[in-house]
Amino acid sequence: MGRLKLTWAPAVAALLVLPALAHGATLSGHVTRVVDGDTIKVRSRGFDDTVRLIGIDTPETRDPSEPVQCFGPEASARARRLLPPGRSVRLVTDDTQDTRDRYGRLLAYVYTPGTSGPTGSVNHRMVRGGYARVYVYGGVRFRYADPFFRAQHRARAAGLGLWGAPCFGGTARGVVPSGRGCDPNYAGACVPLSPSDLDCTDVGSPVRVVGSDRHRLDGDGDGRGCERS
Repeated sequence: MGRLKLTWAPAVAALLVLPALAHGATLSGHVTRVVDGDTIKVRSRGFDDTVRLIGIDTPETRDPSEPVQCFGPEASARARRLLPPGRSVRLVTDDTQDTRDRYGRLLAYVYTPGTSGPTGSVNHRMVRGGYARVYVYGGVRFRYADPFFRAQHRARAAGLGLWGAPCFGGTARGVVPSGRGCDPNYAGACVPLSPSDLDCTDVGSPVRVVGSDRHRLDGDGDGRGCERS
């Protein structure tokens, strides 16, 4: 009789390897990679762990069965700016929620050095900038839901990020393609494809940085370039 070969799903295998973690725990680590706007990789306790930012959802960019959603690239680019590889982070789980989701990802608030509390997390910063919407799983509100919803209301009222043009909150309709001759690293206005350096005088209107800001149009690093004062 042949031997029975057992195979393990990646999420199950990860849970077998990673040490157990209690509800409401705090971990320290450093970012190794940003997967997309709401998921990152962190090295902590000697292990690489996948972390899902609790309480938020960003437009899809990684699902092979779905088109890239409107404002998805911008959300991912913003997460990469906030959490570059090597950035020290503090991960805090929420005792009102599961510690991990069904894919084995750690559910946590992500804090960079010098930040704390209900509004100090990267999670909250993504919502208040219009890069993410609030996400409540299974109808069980997370600990900081109230300040997150307030931040979302303000971002929506101001037309920030996914709440403004061209998405207007309708992120599922897919990315609006750049025009011919326009640099795909920018959206919202045509930044000409050019091997030479450009400035905002050449562009003439505000733009969103969705890739590499090779023309250095976004001076303050908020994902928006050539902003009018």
